[in-house]
Amino acid sequence: MAEPWAPTLEQVADHIPTRTRDSTTPGSDTLLMTFNADTTPTDEQARRYIDSAVAEVLAAVAGTVPATPTYLRELARKAAALRAAADIELAYPDRDADVEVAAQLDQRAKDALLRLVEAVSDAGGTGTEGSLLPVWSMPVPGWPGDYPV
Repeated sequence: MAEPWAPTLEQVADHIPTRTRDSTTPGSDTLLMTFNADTTPTDEQARRYIDSAVAEVLAAVAGTVPATPTYLRELARKAAALRAAADIELAYPDRDADVEVAAQLDQRAKDALLRLVEAVSDAGGTGTEGSLLPVWSMPVPGWPGDYPV
Protein backbone atom coordinates (compact mmCIF):
# COMPACT_ATOMS: atom_id res chain seq x y z
CA MET A 1 0.00 0.00 0.00
CA ALA A 2 1.36 3.38 -0.99
CA GLU A 3 1.80 5.94 1.72
CA PRO A 4 -0.43 9.03 1.35
CA TRP A 5 2.62 11.27 1.70
CA ALA A 6 4.75 9.43 -0.89
CA PRO A 7 6.21 11.81 -3.48
CA THR A 8 4.84 11.82 -7.02
CA LEU A 9 6.90 11.44 -10.17
CA GLU A 10 6.63 15.19 -10.69
CA GLN A 11 7.88 15.99 -7.19
CA VAL A 12 10.98 13.84 -7.74
CA ALA A 13 11.49 15.30 -11.24
CA ASP A 14 11.50 18.80 -9.73
CA HIS A 15 14.90 17.96 -8.21
CA ILE A 16 16.39 16.42 -11.39
CA PRO A 17 14.62 18.07 -14.34
CA THR A 18 17.29 17.10 -16.88
CA ARG A 19 16.31 13.44 -16.40
CA THR A 20 12.88 14.26 -17.87
CA ARG A 21 14.07 14.86 -21.44
CA ASP A 22 12.36 12.83 -24.15
CA SER A 23 14.93 10.16 -25.01
CA THR A 24 13.15 9.16 -28.23
CA THR A 25 13.72 12.55 -29.85
CA PRO A 26 17.47 13.09 -30.42
CA GLY A 27 18.62 16.62 -29.66
CA SER A 28 15.44 17.53 -27.79
CA ASP A 29 15.96 19.93 -24.90
CA THR A 30 12.32 20.00 -23.85
CA LEU A 31 11.96 19.11 -20.19
CA LEU A 32 8.78 17.14 -19.49
CA MET A 33 9.07 17.66 -15.70
CA THR A 34 7.84 14.13 -15.05
CA PHE A 35 8.90 10.62 -15.92
CA ASN A 36 7.17 8.56 -18.61
CA ALA A 37 7.95 5.72 -21.01
CA ASP A 38 10.13 8.04 -23.13
CA THR A 39 12.44 9.33 -20.37
CA THR A 40 15.53 7.81 -18.80
CA PRO A 41 14.64 6.42 -16.33
CA THR A 42 11.12 5.46 -17.29
CA ASP A 43 8.18 6.14 -15.01
CA GLU A 44 8.19 2.52 -13.82
CA GLN A 45 11.89 2.66 -12.95
CA ALA A 46 11.42 6.00 -11.16
CA ARG A 47 8.52 4.56 -9.14
CA ARG A 48 10.80 1.77 -7.91
CA TYR A 49 13.27 4.39 -6.65
CA ILE A 50 10.41 6.26 -4.99
CA ASP A 51 9.15 3.08 -3.29
CA SER A 52 12.67 2.39 -2.01
CA ALA A 53 12.99 5.95 -0.69
CA VAL A 54 9.62 5.72 1.07
CA ALA A 55 10.69 2.46 2.71
CA GLU A 56 13.89 4.14 3.91
CA VAL A 57 11.96 7.03 5.41
CA LEU A 58 9.56 4.64 7.15
CA ALA A 59 12.47 2.66 8.60
CA ALA A 60 13.96 5.84 10.02
CA VAL A 61 10.75 6.80 11.83
CA ALA A 62 9.88 3.38 13.27
CA GLY A 63 7.44 2.40 10.54
CA THR A 64 4.96 5.27 10.48
CA VAL A 65 4.76 9.00 9.85
CA PRO A 66 2.09 10.51 12.13
CA ALA A 67 -0.81 12.26 10.42
CA THR A 68 -0.59 15.16 12.84
CA PRO A 69 0.96 17.62 12.90
CA THR A 70 0.53 17.83 9.13
CA TYR A 71 3.99 19.23 8.47
CA LEU A 72 5.47 15.81 9.33
CA ARG A 73 4.05 14.31 6.16
CA GLU A 74 5.46 17.19 4.12
CA LEU A 75 8.88 16.60 5.67
CA ALA A 76 8.57 12.88 4.88
CA ARG A 77 7.57 13.64 1.27
CA LYS A 78 10.52 15.98 0.83
CA ALA A 79 12.99 13.49 2.34
CA ALA A 80 11.72 10.67 0.12
CA ALA A 81 11.72 12.84 -3.01
CA LEU A 82 15.31 13.93 -2.41
CA ARG A 83 16.41 10.35 -1.67
CA ALA A 84 14.77 9.06 -4.88
CA ALA A 85 16.26 11.92 -6.92
CA ALA A 86 19.75 11.25 -5.54
CA ASP A 87 19.47 7.53 -6.27
CA ILE A 88 18.20 8.15 -9.81
CA GLU A 89 20.93 10.68 -10.55
CA LEU A 90 23.60 8.29 -9.29
CA ALA A 91 22.16 5.34 -11.22
CA TYR A 92 22.03 7.15 -14.58
CA PRO A 93 25.10 9.40 -14.86
CA ASP A 94 25.69 10.93 -18.30
CA ARG A 95 28.78 12.89 -17.23
CA ASP A 96 31.07 13.30 -14.22
CA ALA A 97 29.11 16.31 -12.99
CA ASP A 98 26.05 14.08 -12.50
CA VAL A 99 27.90 12.20 -9.77
CA GLU A 100 28.54 15.51 -7.99
CA VAL A 101 24.86 16.42 -8.31
CA ALA A 102 23.98 13.01 -6.85
CA ALA A 103 26.31 13.66 -3.90
CA GLN A 104 24.67 17.03 -3.24
CA LEU A 105 21.20 15.52 -3.46
CA ASP A 106 22.32 12.70 -1.17
CA GLN A 107 23.44 15.19 1.48
CA ARG A 108 20.18 17.12 1.18
CA ALA A 109 18.24 13.85 1.54
CA LYS A 110 20.20 12.91 4.67
CA ASP A 111 19.59 16.37 6.17
CA ALA A 112 15.87 16.19 5.37
CA LEU A 113 15.61 12.73 6.91
CA LEU A 114 17.38 13.92 10.06
CA ARG A 115 14.97 16.87 10.33
CA LEU A 116 12.04 14.47 9.94
CA VAL A 117 13.30 12.06 12.60
CA GLU A 118 13.83 14.95 15.04
CA ALA A 119 10.41 16.42 14.27
CA VAL A 120 8.65 13.06 14.71
CA SER A 121 10.53 12.52 17.95
CA ASP A 122 9.61 15.98 19.24
CA ALA A 123 5.97 15.65 18.19
CA GLY A 124 5.52 12.28 19.85
CA GLY A 125 7.06 12.99 23.21
CA THR A 126 6.96 15.31 26.15
CA GLY A 127 9.79 17.65 26.94
CA THR A 128 13.08 16.53 25.48
CA GLU A 129 12.07 12.88 25.28
CA GLY A 130 10.51 11.82 22.01
CA SER A 131 8.62 8.82 20.74
CA LEU A 132 11.69 7.39 19.00
CA LEU A 133 13.81 7.46 22.15
CA PRO A 134 13.85 4.59 24.62
CA VAL A 135 12.16 5.22 27.97
CA TRP A 136 13.28 3.36 31.06
CA SER A 137 11.53 3.06 34.38
CA MET A 138 13.04 1.98 37.69
CA PRO A 139 11.41 1.50 41.09
CA VAL A 140 12.06 4.16 43.67
CA PRO A 141 15.05 3.03 45.73
CA GLY A 142 14.39 2.19 49.35
CA TRP A 143 15.95 4.01 52.27
CA PRO A 144 19.40 2.51 53.03
CA GLY A 145 18.36 1.99 56.63
CA ASP A 146 15.72 -0.53 55.53
CA TYR A 147 18.32 -3.09 54.48
CA PRO A 148 19.69 -5.52 57.03
CA VAL A 149 23.34 -5.01 57.77
